[in-house]
Amino acid sequence: MTKETICVNCMEDTGGAQICPHCGFNRQEPQKPHALPYRTVLQGRYLVGRAMEENGEGIRYTGMDLTENTRVLIREFFPETLAQRAENGTDAQVMGGSEVLFNETIAQFLSDSRELAHRRELSAVFPVYDIFEENGTAYTVLEGINGVTLRSFIEESGGRLSWETARPLFMPVLNALSQLHAAGLSHLGISPDTLYVVEGGKMKLGGFCIRAVRRMGGDLPPDLVAGCAALEQYVADFPLGEPTDVYGFAATLFFALTGTLPKDSLQRRGDPRLLIPSSIVRSLPQHVISALANALQVAPERRTPTFERMRAELSAAPTAQTPVVKTPESSPSITRLPPVNDKEKHQWPAWATFLLTFVISMLVLFGGYAIWNSLQPAETEKNESSEVSSLVSEPEVSVTEESQLESEVSSLSENQMPAPNVVGKDYESLAESTGGEYTVMLSGYEFSDEVEEGQIISQSPLAGDPLEKGGVIVVVVSQGSQKRTLPGVSGDTLATACQKLTEAGFVPVASEEYSDSVPEGSVIGYANNESGDTLDYGSQVTIRVSLGKDPSAGR
Repeated sequence: MTKETICVNCMEDTGGAQICPHCGFNRQEPQKPHALPYRTVLQGRYLVGRAMEENGEGIRYTGMDLTENTRVLIREFFPETLAQRAENGTDAQVMGGSEVLFNETIAQFLSDSRELAHRRELSAVFPVYDIFEENGTAYTVLEGINGVTLRSFIEESGGRLSWETARPLFMPVLNALSQLHAAGLSHLGISPDTLYVVEGGKMKLGGFCIRAVRRMGGDLPPDLVAGCAALEQYVADFPLGEPTDVYGFAATLFFALTGTLPKDSLQRRGDPRLLIPSSIVRSLPQHVISALANALQVAPERRTPTFERMRAELSAAPTAQTPVVKTPESSPSITRLPPVNDKEKHQWPAWATFLLTFVISMLVLFGGYAIWNSLQPAETEKNESSEVSSLVSEPEVSVTEESQLESEVSSLSENQMPAPNVVGKDYESLAESTGGEYTVMLSGYEFSDEVEEGQIISQSPLAGDPLEKGGVIVVVVSQGSQKRTLPGVSGDTLATACQKLTEAGFVPVASEEYSDSVPEGSVIGYANNESGDTLDYGSQVTIRVSLGKDPSAGR
């Protein structure tokens, strides 16, 4: 096998054939524009193959280590907004005026690559083999991808995976991400396209990029996957960290289990619900649904904060316990009777015995009819969708089709208790103070002009209805008024203005412009609105941020 006979797609020997007998690649297919020419050799060792993908950071190629005769993946730092290919076809030429930014970002590329290279013990991450500078830019060489993307794997597996299949794939990746964040490394681009199922049935994480391409408003064009990117990645200068990766990981797991990604986080800002077909909900353990709901909260401060916490929620279902039931004193539907003294019991009169026998006979007759009727074919089918809210904090929550049904039992068994009245109570406070007697589950939010934001509008089962001991009360929580007032932000820093708008229920977006009167970094005002304007909850609002005085003015 020579350099000229190697297929630039699969790195196998073609024997000189135009069409690769192994992968069907046509050697006359051109390389992508701006990419290194086919069969370029780097460091006298690494053969460059086909450009697989590119983004704001650079280009990824298939490759071969000619020394070890093994497949590799080559990652080239080549941001097209800052550099262009020189006439020799290999060198990177920095565009005029972009020198400082190019040097800053290439330094970050090298630093991140070195940190990742120190984590070669993580079997769920593609290891870094080599890092070097050449052709006026920088490269990293990683283990070659010998498998398919998770997206392709799921498509080939019937459109979704069972939890039993997904669990051994995802948990090693989760543990690796926990260790990466402990070392100060983020990914920020976890998706079905950056996870690969490789030989042996294992899954590995690839697609690492510098932070600048994993957010909107950065110095390089963003590379975000709709449905996997967290809300904070759309807000300039908002801190990104472990909760951001938790969201991307959870969205990808959600995709694996359901076959669809969650709606984009910007859309979910106004409607945070997650829709899962009932048939899928019934096939998943409730603690898995709970873990997904917690990890896919839109607001980062309410999301599962660490992978260690998510691992605990996914690893073990809650154990069944028989709690000491303390019937709420405030329940208006409970009448407390004094205990019966055996000495005070009376004999039943004969007429009462006859009446009781008649009543029991009628109950048996009607009960038999009800059972027979319930076995007949239903005239209508149940709705095949179930809503799972993603804005749930503690305790763990999940909402299934069955848990939304009101109890039809009119009497309490020894394993039941009367459901307490939680309507009008603060959801967050209640969720943390149930004492283990029952669990509060959030089925969704509704706008209300009458019920204060955060308070419970309705519950199922109703107060006083039978509830299994340690069971579930499904609640709807007020989201407050749909119409919100824009707060004053002029003179604030961008971070302060974003926080104000987020708390008020808006999605902030920043734009920059020169100003003679407002200091650099301070907010000038809104682009298309004024403070005090009334807009719908979840509306996107553009903040004008000052760049200071225009340096070209007065020349």
